[in-house]
Amino acid sequence: MAPDIRLDRYVQRKTKRGREYFFFRIVRDGKERRWPLPHPFEDGYRKAYRKAWEECFGVNLAEIENPHGFEALIRKHKESAKYNGLSKDSKNLRNMACDLVLDRWGDFLPSAIRPIHAQALYDSLADRPATANRRLDDISALFSWGKPRGFADINPCEGVERVVSEGSYEPWPEWALEKLFKQGKPHILKPALGAIYTGQRRGDLLHRFTASRIRDGLWTPKQGKTGTPVPIPLHPVMLAMVEEHRELMKKRGIIDPDAPIFENSRGKPWGSGFGASWSKELTRLKLHVVEPRLTFHGLRTTNATLIASAVAKSPELYGGIERVRAMLGHLSKRMSEHYARRAEVEQMNTESVLLLPDFGNHLGEIGNR
Repeated sequence: MAPDIRLDRYVQRKTKRGREYFFFRIVRDGKERRWPLPHPFEDGYRKAYRKAWEECFGVNLAEIENPHGFEALIRKHKESAKYNGLSKDSKNLRNMACDLVLDRWGDFLPSAIRPIHAQALYDSLADRPATANRRLDDISALFSWGKPRGFADINPCEGVERVVSEGSYEPWPEWALEKLFKQGKPHILKPALGAIYTGQRRGDLLHRFTASRIRDGLWTPKQGKTGTPVPIPLHPVMLAMVEEHRELMKKRGIIDPDAPIFENSRGKPWGSGFGASWSKELTRLKLHVVEPRLTFHGLRTTNATLIASAVAKSPELYGGIERVRAMLGHLSKRMSEHYARRAEVEQMNTESVLLLPDFGNHLGEIGNR
């Protein structure tokens, strides 16, 4: 067992024949009481520890809140403007991360958590890389919020070695884009074009790309993942889709600037069925067998890669990593560098959209299938 791992109060470790055993142990009036526990890194440890505490002392451990503990940190974080500015979906994901933190580390102080603990937690989820990465992102956000408020002196999630889902962030090859744009169904193709031309996340495109958020050729969504408003200059192809939607709403006799511009095959705003429809369309086009695997998020990566490649050729003219950060809404320099390590300098401006190839030549074909 690593020497800097601190055992919970009343927990003792015994070694016998090369194996480690852990116990919740207390001696009162000369009588010993002992409860066996799993290894502190195992999933069931926290639950077993809390149960032993409650059986021993007759009080729920969660009811004893340390002002510097995780219960207090999470409660105050959920009362903050930062947390309440998140979308409903992002709050749900943040809550899952908070529940995981309480289950694994609930009886430690946040200040006692070190990178080795964060790595162990991450590794326990690594068979599901996307879930592991998202949980780590949310736990990191929790520590980043708590650090300047005195709950921790470091963010233990920084520097954790991650597992990358194979293909999940790979940019699309040109031939695959060409096939999607020429043969894809309109209700799937339009959001795909949105990802290519804006670099924004699927949820933001499907639910926050509305006429009310567009002014003077700029779309300013409050991003669902980060809660950060990001001004996005719209390519002429995107503006054409906006105008097409306005004309469609006029024909329907509907005035609703908050209606999502991208709709499903029934002319309704997308709900939870986009993922299934997207997978079905890739299967129809025989793009589901491509390796590395093609994903919707990969279109966002394609956008970043195209911009970063052009920026790297002339960083003085177009700006560098800050351009990618501004376009994609990345608050983390690490993620920006993931897309554009050579790009440097200045600020983003509307010339960004001119760096993208004109996939929009196919826009006139949308809906004519």
